[in-house]
Amino acid sequence: MTRTRTASDSPELPEDDEDVKVGDDVKPPKKPRAAVTPNSRKQLGRPERRRGRKPGPTRVMMNVRVLLETDDLVTEIGEETGMGPQDVTDAAIAHYAAYLRRTGKLPKVPKRDQEEQTEAS
Repeated sequence: MTRTRTASDSPELPEDDEDVKVGDDVKPPKKPRAAVTPNSRKQLGRPERRRGRKPGPTRVMMNVRVLLETDDLVTEIGEETGMGPQDVTDAAIAHYAAYLRRTGKLPKVPKRDQEEQTEAS
């Protein structure tokens, strides 16, 4: 960028037509470093989980923390069955819901299905 000298400029500007580079001394802001979570598998000295498989059904985000023993179980089940952590979790929750329905602690028909039946009536 070439700057033209005007009467209001300070006398510190170059006498001749040298290029004055504006912003040379300005450094770009540093990029924020990614935070390392203290409970990451890598920091705990654990092997990385197997990567997921091709995309499946639509899912919603659910953020939970599990005990280390439970995490070990998920990994062990995944290694034995070839399932990913998502599939292991889905199966475990479905199994637990079936148990609660058998014992009468959950309705036999899920709420979502009850609402659809009510609307259809």
